[in-house]
Amino acid sequence: MEETKNLAEMGKDISGKLFDAITLLETLEEIVDGSRKEATLLSITKQNIKLAFYEIEECRKMIYILD
Repeated sequence: MEETKNLAEMGKDISGKLFDAITLLETLEEIVDGSRKEATLLSITKQNIKLAFYEIEECRKMIYILD
């Protein structure tokens, strides 16, 4: 049975996964190397993940204030 996590732990786990996704996308960008369509898709995806990472960090700050 999965252990119940509090919001702070969940936020930390989500941030870690988003950071890992950014790193993987940067590696994939190097592999694609110049293909415009793929590079555009990767760039947009990476930007969306960075925004999500920023937003989850803001949520974590709000949670810590409440704790």
